[in-house]
Amino acid sequence: MISQAAELDVPCGTCGAPGADWVVQLVQDGELRWEQDGECAECHAASCDRGAGAPAWIRDAILARHGAYRLTLTDQTVKGAAVLKAFRDALGFSVEEAREAARALRGAGYEGTYVELTLVAGVLNLEAPVSTRDR
Repeated sequence: MISQAAELDVPCGTCGAPGADWVVQLVQDGELRWEQDGECAECHAASCDRGAGAPAWIRDAILARHGAYRLTLTDQTVKGAAVLKAFRDALGFSVEEAREAARALRGAGYEGTYVELTLVAGVLNLEAPVSTRDR
C-alpha cells in the first residue's frame, strides 16, 4: 500500500478543545482513497472518516507536509488517449483537467502528491515520481 499522512490542528467537534487529527492519502485496491482519524485529548471523543478520491483539503495538507512530486512522460510513444484515461480513472479528473495534466506530463511534468503520481505512473508504466524538493 502506498500512503502519505499529515497532522492537522483541528478543534474537537464535541467540546471545541484544540486537538489534532491525522489525514492520510493512500492507494487501496488500485484506487485513490483518503482517511481522517482523531481523538480529543480533553473529552476523548473519537472521529473517523474515509472516502474515495482526493479532497482538496487533504491533498493540501499532504502537499504542505511532504512537498510536491513531479511525474514526466519521457516515452513519447505512450498514446494521448491512454494518458487522458489514466488521469480520469486514477484521479477522477474531468476531460479538461485530464487534458491539462497530459500537457504538463508531456512537458515539464505534472505535479501532485507522491500517492497520486505513483498511482498514475503505475497505470502508465512510468518511472516513479520525483520530489520537487530535490531539484
